[in-house]
Amino acid sequence: MMRIAATLKAAERELTDAGRDASMAEWWLMHVLQVDRTGLLVRLSEELTASETEAFDDGMERLIAGEPVQHLIGHAPFYGRAFEVNRDVLIPRPETEELIEWVAEHVGAVGDDEIVDVGTGSGAIAVTLSLELGKRVHTVDISREAIAVAKRNAKALGADVVFHEGDCLAPIKDESIRVLVSNPPYIEADELLDETVAAFEPHLALFGGADGLDFYRKIIADSTRVLRPDWQLIAFEIGYNQGQVVKTYLSERYPEAETGILKDINGKDRIVFAVREGIAHGNEMDQAD
Repeated sequence: MMRIAATLKAAERELTDAGRDASMAEWWLMHVLQVDRTGLLVRLSEELTASETEAFDDGMERLIAGEPVQHLIGHAPFYGRAFEVNRDVLIPRPETEELIEWVAEHVGAVGDDEIVDVGTGSGAIAVTLSLELGKRVHTVDISREAIAVAKRNAKALGADVVFHEGDCLAPIKDESIRVLVSNPPYIEADELLDETVAAFEPHLALFGGADGLDFYRKIIADSTRVLRPDWQLIAFEIGYNQGQVVKTYLSERYPEAETGILKDINGKDRIVFAVREGIAHGNEMDQAD
């Protein structure tokens, strides 16, 4: 029998050789042993039991084949909470936490039913905004399967979210919304994706038409119908090369608004926003004009 430390090292090497992310081994091992990182460190000199070894090896085969570790575990961390994920929803990315942070920081006083998130997925954005702001949030997704996952997440985490099945803003009432947030599908139709994403995550949630911008055009065009005259802000997550064009779409539709582009932790364009004139929040938003 190998000690846990040696098992982990061998697994990391195996994943690296297969072109996978080596850190998945530790994540999977913690799940098999039902321990956190500290618990794992404490046990490194011990040996795995036969059943633990079997479970770990089974999972390793799936990881080497490209399956995301979050699917094996059944959940992914987002903004300090665990969200159930499966093949019907996109795995929430850490970059999207920055979208939540920016919205939470810049939103003014809003009531229930005044925030909408387009493209529910796992519910990461809608659920998190509801919990962080203490408000009822509306969210729309065209995938019934995604909504089922998101409903379970809202229930498990105690969030107040209203779900709509439909295309973009179509199910949302006229002049009902003050804050619009979306991380829509934005990958160009012919872009080659890592096979771990392409084979295991829903294409419906990934691809945004030939230039990747279909959903921004559609949401921005229909936003004038659903936003109230006293709307506050619009915030989109974008692909790294889409900032300028999405900002232009927003400026054309809302010439009186302040618009801008924000970079993520990796220094890539990640968020495009519009803030209604008269409710600007100082100059920190001019960093990428």
